[in-house]
Amino acid sequence: MKLSVVMAVNNGAPYLQQAVASILAQTYSNFEFIIIDDGSTDRTWDIISSITDYRVKPFRLSANVGTPRALNTAVQLAEGDWIAVQDADDISLPDRLAVQSSYILARPELIAVGSKIACIGDEDGTTPERLQRVESNLNYGSSGEELFYNRYFVCPLCHGTAMYSKAHFMKAGGYEPAYRITHDYDLWLKLFQLGRIEKINRVLYQYRVHAASLSHRNGAATYTEKLLCCFHRISQYEFSRHPGLIHIIVFANDTLARWMESSIIPNCRVFVRSYFENAAKAEYALELWRSGEIDGIVLLKTDDRNALTVFFQRNGMMMNRNLFRL
Repeated sequence: MKLSVVMAVNNGAPYLQQAVASILAQTYSNFEFIIIDDGSTDRTWDIISSITDYRVKPFRLSANVGTPRALNTAVQLAEGDWIAVQDADDISLPDRLAVQSSYILARPELIAVGSKIACIGDEDGTTPERLQRVESNLNYGSSGEELFYNRYFVCPLCHGTAMYSKAHFMKAGGYEPAYRITHDYDLWLKLFQLGRIEKINRVLYQYRVHAASLSHRNGAATYTEKLLCCFHRISQYEFSRHPGLIHIIVFANDTLARWMESSIIPNCRVFVRSYFENAAKAEYALELWRSGEIDGIVLLKTDDRNALTVFFQRNGMMMNRNLFRL
């Protein structure tokens, strides 16, 4: 099984050597390693160009095009049928590629697989509590059914742990450049429409949490992209036969509701009939759905979210068809 490991890096000198070394030290050796320098201005290219291992294929972009486009270039250049991702500031454990390739060969129905992760910090004051929180979120779920069911709620795979079919990646359209931060999450949502994704219940990857990381530097921007991505794919996949705007009720606190109305909804094929803060309006929202006045209900961050989920499902609504936890 020929693998192509891909990495896109922009000004990643501080952690790059360690990340590259973790791939070159893999017990599985039948791979090429495509590294794209995405317009770096630090020592990144010096580090990449000094690597002498024949499996490494370095490419340098003259200008920064963004991670999604750089990764799309890497995958297009790849000769392997399967793509393994390695992020430039993380570490793959020595048997990662061996374990994942064996797992895939034993399960021909899979089109992508990830693994559990262990978070590692930096000297920037990242607290153990934060590491534990990130680790818990990224380790959520393992089975294909669980990941698919919660696909709009949590990101199913940590990007750097992913190994996916190149053919299905190309069929899905690759990484979406519009999503600067959540391009990986968007890819998983697209791949779910094409086949089965699982997560190996074993730590094969060390995920670095540090202040310079784009997803951790701006939590609001990350969440904005996540919701835009979800609403886009929900409109495309769950309401594909629905013409025009999708009419919904959103349960969210007041701050989140105002932010949704200004930053999310104008960019989506969605009309919000009302925003409700708590379960007091659950019966009313249910009646609007039953009468056909709305097409669905979205549950964002609210203290009543779990209770609302149970209530609406007990009354005939179906998760990911007309009821959505985001």
